Amino acid sequence: MTTEQGDSYFNPVNNTRLVFTELPKDNGGVRLVMDWFAGPGETLPNTRHYHAGPADFASERFDLIAGSAVYWIGDSEHRADAPHSFDVPCNTVHVHPRNVGSGEMHVRQTVTTPQPDLHNLQRAQHFFETLVALGQQGRTDRACNFTDRLQSALTVRETLLDPTWLAGQSQALQRATIGLGATLALTLGYKARHLPVKEQATAQTP
Repeated sequence: MTTEQGDSYFNPVNNTRLVFTELPKDNGGVRLVMDWFAGPGETLPNTRHYHAGPADFASERFDLIAGSAVYWIGDSEHRADAPHSFDVPCNTVHVHPRNVGSGEMHVRQTVTTPQPDLHNLQRAQHFFETLVALGQQGRTDRACNFTDRLQSALTVRETLLDPTWLAGQSQALQRATIGLGATLALTLGYKARHLPVKEQATAQTP
């Protein structure tokens, strides 16, 4: 089973739906576009991180289509109501939007690279697929963190690490510690990538 454009996945742990709106395999490795639908109080993956790259390039764009959100850029917290858009430059620590409204939040996340990069954009796609898949199995928390540290190390190394890095630790330290955990996870039979169960399309009434 593979993800196709328009596929929708539901994570029951945090009442969040992820729709893959545009896939890098369909656009020559130019971008990955995802639509998130999160209930009140829920969040997109919210670990502080940054994406290495040219300082004048925006690696991510978020379009708040419905609802109210709080997000972080650097050390500044921002609150916004839809419609609202913001870009995240490379090398800038940030935290993805969290729903602070009373209704559903709809956010479109667009991930891009300075040059077409099918490999790394598909790695990012595999991270988000795995995040939802493990959520469906009860193996993530409401803040979108893996509950198993070895699984986290393996998946992060194989799908995110370089150009994506965690905030507050040197890249060398992350390579060493995450790499050690990932190696142990492989030894114990862990898999880096997991595929979630798709939502079934609603039948149309004739």
